[in-house]
Amino acid sequence: MIHNTIHWEPWMVAGTGLILLTILAKEIEFEDVMTNMTHEIPLLMFFVALFMLVGGVEGSKFLEYLGQFLVPLLIDPITGDVIQENFMITCIALMWVAAIMSAAIDNIPFTAAMIPIIASLEAIGVNIAALCWCLALGVGMGGNGTHIGSTANVYIVTVSEKLAKTTGNPDLAITPYTWAKKGLPVMILTLIICTIVMYTFFDYYAQPLGV
Repeated sequence: MIHNTIHWEPWMVAGTGLILLTILAKEIEFEDVMTNMTHEIPLLMFFVALFMLVGGVEGSKFLEYLGQFLVPLLIDPITGDVIQENFMITCIALMWVAAIMSAAIDNIPFTAAMIPIIASLEAIGVNIAALCWCLALGVGMGGNGTHIGSTANVYIVTVSEKLAKTTGNPDLAITPYTWAKKGLPVMILTLIICTIVMYTFFDYYAQPLGV
């Protein structure tokens, strides 16, 4: 949360915390920790694999490649002005794409990848206020769609599986199918509501940031 303020990279903050934890917990045996982490290890491995996948997507510039298609929709190639007729449609389309991508690869890394793309549009004269709103709504609603849509979802699924095994009641486990069966309709419904709100009050959400 404060790594930008203290000018430390995230890995430096995490590494410092790990070193302090190692010093403070020196009397705790590693074997005891691993015994109590039986259910957490698959979760940790999932996040390792997830962020490796997301890092690969970012490194391949795939999202930047997709982002370049926003420019022809928003900017007139002849005059260089913003095409107002396409602006609202593009913003709403961004919201739905953000939701789908967030449900597929987790909303946090997708948001982190999209922010530079939207910021680059501001540099060429596009008012990004509505785009920011639609991105926030899209990743927020999309994170509800699947169990990997957000970090909290994955944790809850892991806890439910642990509870199901502890109590011997398999009905307590939240499977990916169970989550999707409930989450996807909620995601679609909330996106429809957000689309209606954005369409109705677009002029308000399109006001420049800080106004």
